[in-house]
Amino acid sequence: MKKAFLIFLCPFLYSQNYQVKDSLKVLAMSKFKLMKVFENKNGRFDPVRNYSYDQNKNEITIQNVSEKNKEWIKTIIRLDNAYNIKEEEKIIEGMMISEKENILVKKQVSMVTKYSYNSNNTVDIKNYNSQGSFSGKEFIALDEGNRINESIRLFNISDDIVVTQIEKYNWIDDRNYHYEKLTFNAPKSKVIGIYTLNVYGERAFFKGSITLNDEKQIINTPFENKLKKFDTKGNFIKLYTLVNGKENIIEERKIIY
Repeated sequence: MKKAFLIFLCPFLYSQNYQVKDSLKVLAMSKFKLMKVFENKNGRFDPVRNYSYDQNKNEITIQNVSEKNKEWIKTIIRLDNAYNIKEEEKIIEGMMISEKENILVKKQVSMVTKYSYNSNNTVDIKNYNSQGSFSGKEFIALDEGNRINESIRLFNISDDIVVTQIEKYNWIDDRNYHYEKLTFNAPKSKVIGIYTLNVYGERAFFKGSITLNDEKQIINTPFENKLKKFDTKGNFIKLYTLVNGKENIIEERKIIY
């Protein structure tokens, strides 16, 4: 029962916040032209994503070239003058009902996320569905060190906006923070504990508790220690673990400048 509980709760523990992206800002500032990402599949490196950068438009296109997640076609990241993400357009393909024929047809649609960076150290993240209608929002408050203090998620339903999730960060230092997460939509949950970050600013260890549907579980778990190798421009080009002192490569990136 405990194992099943933990498997179900993995997204609650391992998910990263919006600041831990794919180093897109560093990539764009390095003026890269193309990046190909390969994943290790039983000793064989298979292509999974291609990145290309249009300097004139200041946008990065991420193309899915893997044999999995075929419903995802590509994502277009549009950046502002400071290389922060201002818009993210995800294009997917799936079976949908045609309004004209009232039958299932294969169709590509796009979902858009827009980011607004405000002068009072807050970030507004708005989501729009495939019809272009507003579907939800995340409000983020930052401290003076640009670290998240609080995140509130809201969902738009039947012309009403409801709060679905609240996260609170109480920073102990740059590598540790007290964390509280309340999820109000099903399944209702509560996460309380302390996160420790690795040198990359990603979650590396959690100690605390999770309550799901009135069932409380004490958690004390490290996450997989994945290491990164960077090139001279600051872009990471290898993701790996150490097994008995030897590199076990998980992902490799080949970048053309």
